[in-house]
Amino acid sequence: MKTYKYAFTTLAVGEPYLTTALNTQRGMASKSSALLGITTDKIPEFSGKTEINHISLDNYHCTNFTNGAFSFHLNLKVLSIKHMLNRDLDYVVYIDGDWELYDGFSEEKMQAMFDYMEKNNLDYLFERPCTIGGSKLNLQECFFPNKIRDYDVMTHTKWDAAHVPNEQFLVFKNNWKLKFFVQRWEMFLWYSIHNNIQNYPDGFEIGVAALESDMHYDYYGYQHYIRQCFQFKTRFGGEPNIRF
Repeated sequence: MKTYKYAFTTLAVGEPYLTTALNTQRGMASKSSALLGITTDKIPEFSGKTEINHISLDNYHCTNFTNGAFSFHLNLKVLSIKHMLNRDLDYVVYIDGDWELYDGFSEEKMQAMFDYMEKNNLDYLFERPCTIGGSKLNLQECFFPNKIRDYDVMTHTKWDAAHVPNEQFLVFKNNWKLKFFVQRWEMFLWYSIHNNIQNYPDGFEIGVAALESDMHYDYYGYQHYIRQCFQFKTRFGGEPNIRF
């Protein structure tokens, strides 16, 4: 099996996200060959082997959040992936800043997942399939009704085939499609800032950008290769959630 060059990247703004991300990547440094990067608004005293991509939140400021559930632009995650473009990499893996390593993590599992992508000609892995078109048919059950409204989605079918993924874990093949994807997602970042579009779920913009990049994707099957590699604590109660 070929050995693939890859990166782990994340967005970690504020605490406890930055400390958790640094601790996670310290563990990765001893267990994987991955390039490591964190996009953050702070410069830590010690980052080890992790590359710090410093951003100023003043450049992404918005004072009016009447239409959003978060006072933070979730689409800033695109900058963590953008930071890994034009590198000598085969794959880029995004994980959320609150994810931690679990006991089953190994380099062999990551390489097996990439090999699965190669054999199936995949550009993009995600979890939780949910098409925009299907959600339009049942708005009462839709978890992103404000996005449907703000982007006038009911007036066209252009994005109906796009999936709105769980944005906590994403894997991309590093090719021209990824560059186009990042360009499109970053356009959504700026558009959402200047038009006061609800931050959650950023999976909406991710899914549309992937569709418009013509990415071949999968949302089931790859988890077999990376079982018990990661965990995060639930927002309510702090119980550990082991993935996958």
